[in-house]
Parts: sequence; C-alpha cells; structure tokens
Amino acid sequence: MEWRTSTHLNSNSDKAVKHGASSDALYILSKGENMENKLLRKEQCPDCAESGGDTSKDNMAVYSDGQTHCFACNSHGFVEHKEKVQVVENNTKKDWMVDYHRGDYYALPDRKIRAETLEKYKVKAEKDGKGNIIKHHYPNHNKKGEMVGIKTRIVANKSFFGGGKTGAVNQLFGQNLFRPGGKFVTVCEGELDAMATYEMFGSKWPAVSVINGANCIDNIKANIEWLDSFETVVLCFDNDEAGRASAKKVAPILGPNKCKILTLAKHKDACDYLSSGDGKAFYDEWWNDSKDYTVSGVATIEDMRNAMLNYRDTELIPLPESFGDLNEMMRGGVARGELVSIIAHTSIGKTTILNELIYHFAFNTKEKIGCFMVEDNIDETIRKVVSVHTGENMQLTKPNDLDVDNIMNNAVDIGFGSRIQLHNDGGGSIDLEEMFAKIRYFIKGVGCTVILVDPLHTAIKNLSNENIEEVMDRFIKLCKETKATVILSTHTRKPDDGSHPHKISEYDVKGSGAIPQACHTNILFSRDKLAEDEYTRNSTRIRVPKMRRTGQTGEAGWAFFNGITGRLEKGHNPIAEGGGDADF
Repeated sequence: MEWRTSTHLNSNSDKAVKHGASSDALYILSKGENMENKLLRKEQCPDCAESGGDTSKDNMAVYSDGQTHCFACNSHGFVEHKEKVQVVENNTKKDWMVDYHRGDYYALPDRKIRAETLEKYKVKAEKDGKGNIIKHHYPNHNKKGEMVGIKTRIVANKSFFGGGKTGAVNQLFGQNLFRPGGKFVTVCEGELDAMATYEMFGSKWPAVSVINGANCIDNIKANIEWLDSFETVVLCFDNDEAGRASAKKVAPILGPNKCKILTLAKHKDACDYLSSGDGKAFYDEWWNDSKDYTVSGVATIEDMRNAMLNYRDTELIPLPESFGDLNEMMRGGVARGELVSIIAHTSIGKTTILNELIYHFAFNTKEKIGCFMVEDNIDETIRKVVSVHTGENMQLTKPNDLDVDNIMNNAVDIGFGSRIQLHNDGGGSIDLEEMFAKIRYFIKGVGCTVILVDPLHTAIKNLSNENIEEVMDRFIKLCKETKATVILSTHTRKPDDGSHPHKISEYDVKGSGAIPQACHTNILFSRDKLAEDEYTRNSTRIRVPKMRRTGQTGEAGWAFFNGITGRLEKGHNPIAEGGGDADF
C-alpha cells in the first residue's frame, strides 16, 4: 500500500482544519481511491513524553488507517500492528472542546500578559514538550454567554483556525466578562490587544475585541445594544492602513456622541505597547489623543483651531517692489498654495511682468521657480531675465554682438539651472498632461515652490468649457496638495467690434469664465498703448478684482516700463495728471 509522505499529509490536514473540518474527517489517498480516515483515540505522544511533556497523555491522535499525528510536536508515525486497530465511535465531546481543554492558563512572557489575565478572559495556551507555548485558544460565546467555539492561534506561523461556531453574530471577545453599562469600553482589533489593554488599564475598565480582525462590521452590529450601554466606546484598532480604514467604517455605527477613535502613535497595536514596556505611553495616548468621531464634513472645535493655526502660519512670498501697491494690498505678497492669474490684453507686456517675477523670486527670495514660457524659446527667457539683472536691455542688441559667456555667467549667478527651472520646448505649444507631469516633477522632484505658466490658453485652447473647469480644478488640488504657488498668465478676448481694447475685467479672460472663478487671486494689468504721452504709453495700471484671502480689491497702483533698462519701475498715475484715457 502506498502512503502519502508525512509532509503531504500535514499540508492537507492543515487545509482541512482551516476550512472547518474536524480531525476525524481527514481524507488520504490509498491505491488511487478516497477512503474516510477516522479518529480512533488520543494517547500519549512518545516523543513528547521522552522530553517530559504530554502529562495529560492525549497529545497524539491515532487514526483508522494506522497513522498517528502529535498536535504538540507535529511528529508522524504508524501504530505498530495495524491489524489490531479497531474502529470505535468518536467520543461525544466536540473536537474543539478537546483542543481547548488541552491548554491551561499560562502566562505569555513574549507578550508580557499575565496568567491571571488569561484566566480572566478564559484564554488557554498549549505548550510543547520543551515548555514553549505553541497555541492560544480564544473562546467564542453566543448571545446567551454560552461558549460555542474557539479561535485558535498557531504561534509559529501566526495563523488562525476556528472550531465550533465562530461567526460574526457571536459576542465580542471578552464581552461576557463585563456587565453592560459604565463609563468606558475599549474595542480592539485582536484578542491579545484586548488583554494587553486590560492589563495596561490596571484591570479597571473593560476591553474587548472583535472576533474577526479588520472585517468586523457585522460583529459590531450584532452587539450594538451592549456597546451602546456605555457612555463612551473607544476604538483602538491597529495603526496600519487596514486598521484605520476599519475604524472609519465602524465609527458611524456607534455614532458621533458615543465613539472615539484612538490613532496609536508609538506602536502598531496595544500588545506592542505592553510588550515594549510602554504601558504609560498607551494610557496617555488613550486618555489624551482619542478623537471624537464626527460625521464627515462637520468640523470639530479642534478642527477649527487647527485651521486658525494653519492660517496664522501662512507663508507669504513678496512680489517685486515695482508692482505698484500690490504687496501692501495683499498684506505681504502671495501665499503658498494659492492659484493666481495675471490677466492682460495681448502685447501690453505680460512677458516683461513675468520676467520681473522670475528674477525677483530667484534673486531676492528663497523660492525655486518652475517656468513654462510656452511662447518663448529658452534663449529668449534667459536674455530677458539677465537683462533685468544687468539693467541692460539685450533685446536692443544685435545677435552677433551678444557676449554669450558673460550672459551665461550672469544666468548662473541669478540661478538658472538651480533656482530657476525651464521647460525646454519652445515652439508655442504644450501637451496638457505633459505640463501637469512636468509641474509635479518641478515641485516634488526639484523642490520648486512657485510655478509660472505663460500663457495658459496655449495648453487649453482646444478644450470645452467643461474640460477647462476640470483643468482649473486640477490646479486647485495641486496647489492644496503641494503648497506650491501657481501663477497663470492669461490672455483676454478681442472686442467683438474689433475696436481698440479698453479697461478690462476678470471676465474678459480668453477661454472660459472658469479660469478667474477658480483662482484665489486675479490681478489685472492694462496699458494705453496708443497714448500720445510716452510716460502714459509705458505705464501699466494694476487692479485686483478678487483676492479670496484678504478680501481686498480695487486699485493697486502703477508700474512703469523703462525701455533703456528693460525693467519695470514703480510708477505713478498719469491719468490723475491729465494724461491718458481713464478707461484703461
């Protein structure tokens, strides 16, 4: 007769047990046929006895096929004379009860859980012949408080299997030990955590556990009446993704005036606190850091305080002094995480404005800037920003007369390649997805804190209004997530009658009204390009129609373009002196 190897038998036995099969219903192959293999009796294991174990003389199971298996030391063998083996009826005790009574109330030294606590929770442990704990048996009780099954933990591989009735409709682990009602009850994710919590509380307050780990919704619902009898239910689930997710699912069942959620800070679970000797830290976290569960979207007073602290700590990035009175109006500059639009007619000097910004951020602040100057080649951007630095307008210099080495020395001095990152693809177009991918790279990979896009309409020119709204929503989420400040340069629509454009509003933005609506701050720049007076012709009016952070809107001063230096300077109002058109 051919027999399986002991390894093969053990593997399939484990599978059978895990799927709820009793030990008297294992199947083996014999001569290619399935034969029922029955448990005959349990007797002393010779191997365990040799090392002083199995004093109860029931570690080894004897089966009708002549095979033997010790559930303590895991040894296999055969009875000496198979022909003498007789099939007898299995005893009336359920197998799981036999397994349970094989154990005792031993202390768990690796977990620092005392024997008294195991006895309190009626948890029995099994030892091998060397005195090592190899199994834990956790009792399960029905609604009447009757023990109806056990959950067994194999210490070696940390696996579990059940015996008897271990469904979610049973009581919570430990529930039968504590009367309903009282101030507090702590619900843990595992049996060991419940016992550890009870110990760290000095046996003062009840601690229970769901009986099926993170998938515990039904177990909580089945015992909601008992839980609801307590003033406060503290959820102490594992500090991992699964545990936090389960706590969020369970909390609504208990309700906002009942439930607190403890997010452990120092260790993964309560058991780790006890075994690490951090019982006081656990108690302090439990007492001080358990947060009231609130319905999603309803702010607590703590949420409100944190929001105020976040606002108080808002970092502001000053704008160039040449930008009229913007810094004063904005109470110090643009804020981190803001989405800002610069709105202006074509050919009034937006690129000059942005070059001033690039230079100022890189040279006068601690910021790193990622630039998408879509309509400029990188040589144009470098020449224009270096011109700001040197005060010499290189746009007026013939290409053959440019001193490239000197220009690049100045470029490095300003921060090109380090504090200034350029999108290297001039040609007047950019793919939307590519732009967002590169923005994320600039922010997360390089450390840019300011992003400039000039002009925005190049990336969105073929999009519908609905799709533009989605793009602006992506910008808002990006700013909120990364705390980067994004500045968008936006064109305006041409007048329907083809006339010379006059004073603009934020709703003249080309593309969609969703652009100014989404931005935290909108800044308007307008200039009378046809004015007879030179100063007026080169003066830019600055207005702010929207500033969500401060609510300050209106006139924000003037900037003057110096054609010799190629720089913007703080200007004054030429209209007040009788020059220019008041409509600009």
